[in-house]
Parts: sequence; C-alpha cells; structure tokens
Amino acid sequence: MFAFAPFGFASAIVANLLSNAVRPSRDPARPPQTARANTAPVDPSPMASLPMLPRIARVRVEAARDRVVVVEEIDLPKGDWHTGGLELFAAFGAPGTPIAIDARLVSTSGPSGDPRKDDVGDPIALDPAVRRAKGATALLGRPQMAGVVLHLRESALRRAFESGRAAVRLRTLLHPPAENADGSRDLVVRLGMVSGQPLTLGRIQVVSLERDLRVTHASATLCGPEADPFPLSVTVLPRAESSEGVWPPSIPPEMAVRHPTDDLCVRFWVTS
Repeated sequence: MFAFAPFGFASAIVANLLSNAVRPSRDPARPPQTARANTAPVDPSPMASLPMLPRIARVRVEAARDRVVVVEEIDLPKGDWHTGGLELFAAFGAPGTPIAIDARLVSTSGPSGDPRKDDVGDPIALDPAVRRAKGATALLGRPQMAGVVLHLRESALRRAFESGRAAVRLRTLLHPPAENADGSRDLVVRLGMVSGQPLTLGRIQVVSLERDLRVTHASATLCGPEADPFPLSVTVLPRAESSEGVWPPSIPPEMAVRHPTDDLCVRFWVTS
C-alpha cells in the first residue's frame, strides 16, 4: 500500500480551487513527497505532443465504508522517446476534490502488460493546478479542468523502459460518494486523449477493500455530450452473485466508440 500525498494547499490560487469543494483532510500516513502549489502561468499555446501513444490499461475502483480509492494505470510504450522527462496533466474526477493523490511510475512486461504486484515504482512529483499548466501535456480530462501536473523524471523513465514498457499508476483517495435513492453510488473517472485523439480504455474493476463489505453490482458507461451510453463490461471482485436477466448486455471497454470529451461513469452497490 502506498502512502498518499495529502493536499495541504496554502496558496491563493489553490484556495480558490477548493472554495466550492470538500475540504482536504491530512492523511495520517507519512507521504513520499508533499504536493506543491502550482503558481506557474497557464499555457495558452497548443499542447506539446507526446513521443508515444498512451493507453489506459485499467480503471479500478476500491470501495470501503469511509473512503474510495480510484486507480488508473496508463501504459506508456517507449515509442519515439529517447531522452528527457515528461510533464503530464491529469484532471480531477467527481464527486469532489481528492483527499490525497499518489502517483508512481512502474514497469510493465509479459503478455498481460500488467505491472508486477511487488513493483512499488518510482514516486512521481505532483503539482496541483487550477488548469493545465505551462509545458504540461493534457493526459486525463480536459485542459481547463482543475487537477495535478505529474513530473516524470528522465532517470525513472529510462529504468522503466529498460524492463519493458512504463506505466503511470495514479491512485486518488476520495470521500465515499453520496448514496442514491436506490442504494447506488456514482463516480466520474477522467479518461484521456493525446493530440485530440481518445486513448484506448482497457479493463474496469470494482472491488471491496473490506472483508465484510461486499460489492453486489457495478455498471459503467461512457458519459459526456457525445458519449455512446452503451453499458461497458465491469469485473466485480470478489465475484458478485449472478445478475443474469437483471443487467443489460455489455461490451468490452476497448470496443466502445470513444470521443475526446468522454468520461467514465461508474455506479456500484455495496452491502455489509
């Protein structure tokens, strides 16, 4: 389990960002680094292109009674990368500003392309930003949204590429979403695009972090002004009871038609 970097914002810029959001609380665990307020001017110029085509390999929602952790793993094949660090922007999802964020650069290898479970990776320095900052390339969400800038060091990228492909593992700690009338809870996860093209979306998982808390059902759709709302396949862990005849058919996320403005809406039900 990684230590999250809590947001102890002090600058006027970040205070304005949080004025209509949940007040951040300090995580008791010692963070690997402290997030720094980003006071760099917003870059009005076109975003720099990346030397590779990333892919969102997995979105994982981890539910507990007092928190939800959203994990996004973004594959970074080496592509045309030879040298230099990368500055990437990731927008916040919903329902609110995160309590804390942890970002790691890990290596992926093998046919599945999954990072090794024992690979804690290299910590990625984060800067909160009211929108995409100068020099950063938008990776998750839209440039005008609030989020964080990820600073990927050249040395960490080189180590990751020596073992295969690199992947950014972004873990976001949230307060549990409010319960709907039917007992469900909703999350919005930001998806990615590079040079205006949406990134491929891989697996979607919803899991319980507590033994006596069970995820009974989960569903996911793309959401946005142009989104195709056809249900996407979701894996529930531990395996949920069969819901055959209850839920409509679904398609694998990588087969869904994506638009640059699409987000991922996840709905899940839990019971003790």
